[in-house]
Amino acid sequence: MSPRPPPAPMAGFTLFELVLVLLVLGVLAVVAIPRIPAGLLGPAPDLQAAEDQLVGDLRQARAGAMVCGHNRTVAVGFNGGQWTMDGARNCLAASLSGPRNLDGVTVSGTDFNFRYPFGALVEEDNVTVTLEAGGESGGVCVRASSGAIHRGGC
Repeated sequence: MSPRPPPAPMAGFTLFELVLVLLVLGVLAVVAIPRIPAGLLGPAPDLQAAEDQLVGDLRQARAGAMVCGHNRTVAVGFNGGQWTMDGARNCLAASLSGPRNLDGVTVSGTDFNFRYPFGALVEEDNVTVTLEAGGESGGVCVRASSGAIHRGGC
C-alpha cells in the first residue's frame, strides 16, 4: 500500500478577509454618497446650490451698487419663480438671473433696489427671499439698513 497524499488545501476566504472587504466598502460608501450630484439618484433639486447662487448674486449686486455712482441703483426682481438683478444694466457689466442649471427650484420675494453708496435698500423693511424645492424650503434675508445678506429668515 502506498501512503495517502496529503489533502489539498481548501480554496476560499477567511472570515477576517471578508470583514475587511466589507469595512473598506462601507468607508467608500460613506465618502462617496454625499458627493453624488443632485438628480443622479432621483429628481430632487439641489436647494443648497440655489441658495448659494442667490446669495452670490445678491452680494455681487450689492457690491455693484456700492461702486456704481450717485443716484443709481441695482434692481432685484422676482418673477415666475426666478430672480433677475440689474436687468436694465445700470451698474453691473451683465445682468444676473437664476437659478441656473437647477430644475424644480422656485424663488419668491418682494422686488427691491440696492442703492449707492452703502448698498442699503431703498425700502425701509428687511426683505426675505424664499426658495422652495422638492418639498423643502429655505430663505435668504436682506437687511434694509445695511444691505447685509445672510441665510435664514429676517
